[in-house]
This record gives sequence, structure tokens and C-alpha cells, in this order.
Amino acid sequence: MAHTLHGPMKLSDVRTWHVDIDRFINPWLPAPRLHRLPRSISRFLGYRESPPRPLGNVVIAFWSLVGAFCGVAVIAEVSKRIPSFESRDTPAVVGSFGAAAVIEFCAIQSPFAQPRNAFFSQMWACLMGIGISKLFALNPNAEQYTSLGGALACALTTAAMLLTETIHPPAGATALLAVTNKQMASLGWFLFPVMILGCILMQAVALLVNNIQRQFPLYWWTSHPLSKRQITDEEKEGIHREPAPTIPDHYEESLTDVPRRIVVERGEIFVPEGMFLSTAEKEMLEKISERM
Repeated sequence: MAHTLHGPMKLSDVRTWHVDIDRFINPWLPAPRLHRLPRSISRFLGYRESPPRPLGNVVIAFWSLVGAFCGVAVIAEVSKRIPSFESRDTPAVVGSFGAAAVIEFCAIQSPFAQPRNAFFSQMWACLMGIGISKLFALNPNAEQYTSLGGALACALTTAAMLLTETIHPPAGATALLAVTNKQMASLGWFLFPVMILGCILMQAVALLVNNIQRQFPLYWWTSHPLSKRQITDEEKEGIHREPAPTIPDHYEESLTDVPRRIVVERGEIFVPEGMFLSTAEKEMLEKISERM
């Protein structure tokens, strides 16, 4: 019987089925080494030795305004100057990047804004949107079912994002437009490089603007610790051994997790990286900070 953070998973009970791709991918990924880079570089890659000071919403609104403008403008201006884009009548800016700009510069602490979500979600959207568009195009009366095709592409993208932990709401719009918008549908598989370029440019602007007074990203792949998988002597020699009995995930995590603390001082609150607080929790901590 497999175990998940949501309890034991039984094959006979669909309600307990849970897909966790990170369980298989994370052990093979190296831990971040941003702390080894010069501070002038690591800062703009999201690394901080201590959490940044809290900012009021006026400052956040200002940097959100600057970031959203620069992000969308850079994508539009760069796209206009690429001959292959121009020859295919590619839109200067895909509409979903407008929604992405709001998340990338206004809600930078949200998991939806982190690079993994922002990039791979759009790849799912391209795959589902273009695939459904081409599939429906096989029907002579395809135009009558465009809205259904768009709905299906959006739904499939949503499911794929959920199962791969790459949820990013603007990707749903990309999938929908890839089917319902004639200009985007005509791009076919060329939509992939269009979205890849847009994602890279948006992330580049976000790294620059969001790290002036704030911190972005909170993590590049996952908020959980990463460590490089150690190759055993048996694996090097090609010796096969029976796997040792496994420990349930929830028990193993309780042994390996590093304790994290919230520090409350007079006028200052420090929250561990990757930890998200609700509005009520923030207000409670602020009241405690004021009373100290």
C-alpha cells in the first residue's frame, strides 16, 4: 500500500489516488548553489541570506506597475523584430501574457508565479491547445465546434498542470486561444517558440524588477529541499540488491525536515522562505509585533 501526504493510497479506491511526480524527480535534482555566486548576481536570482523587510502596498503597487509595463512591452518589442515571427503574422503579445504579468509582478510570493509554474504550464497549454486544434481541424465542420475545442483544451491543460504541480492560471487562456483564436491557431506548432520566448523574457524582467526591493523567485523548482542523489558502490559495480523496506512518506519527512521558525520582533516579522501566510495570520503576527 502506497502512502501520500493525504493518507494511504488504495488502488481499489479512486478517491485516494494521488500523483506526485516530485517524489521521483527531486532526488535526481541538485540542490541550488546560488549562495556560491557573487551577491550582485545571486540577489537577482532570488537568493537572500535573510528575508527582505515587509513592504507596504504602495511600494508593491509601484513595482507591479513598472514590472507589468516592462514585461509586456519587452515581449511585444522583441517579437516585432524577429523575422520568422513577422512572416507568420504572429501576434506581438499573446493575450495570456497580460494575465501572467499580474501574477509575476503583483503576486510574486504565490506558487503560481514561480518559474517552474510559469514556464511548464505554458508548454502544457501549447501542447493541448495545438493538439486539440489540429484534431478538430480534421472535421470539415470544425468551425462549428471551436468553442468546444477551446473548452476541452483548457480543461486538459488544467488537469495536466494539477498533476504536474505547475499550476499557472494564464496558461488556461493560452490553451483556449490556441483553439478559438484564428491567428494563434494558424501558427500551429510554431506557437511553442512564441510562448517559450515570451516566458523567458517575462521571467528575465521579473528577476530584475522583483529583486530590487523584494525577493523573486522564492524557489526555482520546489520549496522542498533538494539534494543530489548519491550513487552507491553497488550501482557503480552493477550489483542488484533487493530494495529495502520503504518508510511511509509522511514519517520520513518528519525525520528529515529542517525546523523553520517565524521570528517576530518589534516592528519586524521574518517568515521562512517558501512559507505562505493567510491575511488573518499576517494580521495576528503584526499585532504581536506592535505589542512587543
